[in-house]
Amino acid sequence: MMTTDFEECQKISVKKFIQYFYQGNLNFTLLPEDVEKMDWSWQQQFLDATVNSKLIKEYPISSKYASLFLKKIIQHLEQNQEVHDELYEHLCTSMNNIDRDGFSYRHYLIGNDINNVVTIKETKNMVVNGTTGLKTWEAALMLSDWAICNKNIFLNKNVLELGSGVGFTGITISKHCYTKSIVLTDCHNDVLKTICDNIQINFPHLQKEEDKDFTWFNDQDKSLGVLPLDWNAIDDLTEDLVPDVLIGADIVYDPSILQPLSNVIRTFCNRNGKLEVYIASVIRNEDTFNGFLKTLGEMELNYETIELPKCVHIEWNESINRSLLKINSKLK
Repeated sequence: MMTTDFEECQKISVKKFIQYFYQGNLNFTLLPEDVEKMDWSWQQQFLDATVNSKLIKEYPISSKYASLFLKKIIQHLEQNQEVHDELYEHLCTSMNNIDRDGFSYRHYLIGNDINNVVTIKETKNMVVNGTTGLKTWEAALMLSDWAICNKNIFLNKNVLELGSGVGFTGITISKHCYTKSIVLTDCHNDVLKTICDNIQINFPHLQKEEDKDFTWFNDQDKSLGVLPLDWNAIDDLTEDLVPDVLIGADIVYDPSILQPLSNVIRTFCNRNGKLEVYIASVIRNEDTFNGFLKTLGEMELNYETIELPKCVHIEWNESINRSLLKINSKLK
């Protein structure tokens, strides 16, 4: 049975709004021609792919965001369409719910595909219990997008991530770039626990093992480790940790950490003369960022800038002042 032009347009429309929902996008515009397509069938497809889906039932999104999104849809529908009962039900439920402990789940689409999702437990708060590491920052999305475009860099490599936060970048690279192993590090216990939670969400089949400071998640094809790493105590780090690739996203934000961060990079370069380092940053303060570049030079570390023209597989804000640096040792 052939689909009509209206049905094809409706299919495109519902897919677009499902993507908006997963992307956390409240800035969409609803035109009259959009609302015309949003009949009962459209609404049912939207509900089934979002709030009724197994994924979102198991890992619910922010109640505040869900209520704002549904309310915006309903307000436009009420003028021109019969509104699906379940839209009202989910709106009432989300308005009455409070995100427990300030945490909820984000479901990041890879390639705008709702069947290809990285699910992350996180908070919208900038700082929680003295750490900024419990939310996904823009540079993490940017670095992950670039990594998926450059999988060969990570193929069969041992990767270590500095300042992993909730683990989005490390988990995404492990899922899509065929690493030999990846170690996610941070220095805050709440952050490390959240990383472990997020690995278990995205890789439920992996076996968890504890080994001294390490927590490992393994099977025959995949290996992810979680490790506490204090940049001011780099001498305490086990000497057999020798990555091929070192990464970090949004870790150049405070003048006080520039020297410790550069010391960590220098230490791993000393362990592996062929180490490749990739640091993605949103440049909020030019002086801080330039201070990092100056410190790298003082530590005998080369750097070059990699162009990031636009997002490809993962949505990120293309208007931000950004940088992706490739760093390696002058001494190799």
